Amino acid sequence: MIGIDTNVLARFFLDDDPVRSPIAARFLEHDLSAERPGYINPLTLAELVWTLRRHPRFDRRGLITLLEDLLAFENVVIGESACVSRALAAYKAGGAGFVDYLIAELNAAAGASPTVTFDRKAGLRDPFSPLS
Repeated sequence: MIGIDTNVLARFFLDDDPVRSPIAARFLEHDLSAERPGYINPLTLAELVWTLRRHPRFDRRGLITLLEDLLAFENVVIGESACVSRALAAYKAGGAGFVDYLIAELNAAAGASPTVTFDRKAGLRDPFSPLS
């Protein structure tokens, strides 16, 4: 496996750098394989979402599509993919941010539940508990 940093994914999805974006695209589309997949860990995924969410193309619907595409990409392994999938499902249904749901899912997988929060939107749903 080959670890992939956030900046490579950002250049690929934003396609905003005339030099680096094509290099990222070539790497992701041609250099990875089932025998040598790319690896995206949950921290990288969280950083990517935080980076892209400010871009007009990546509103909530755009981020959902991006995450679904990454989960389906056959030459990429997503770390903690079961947690990521559950977080994505919660993000689709809830009002909190994807990273909030990912934190809660990773915590639950480690045996820590609920996740306490001051975030009012997140605190309305399991596995969160509002801290007051």
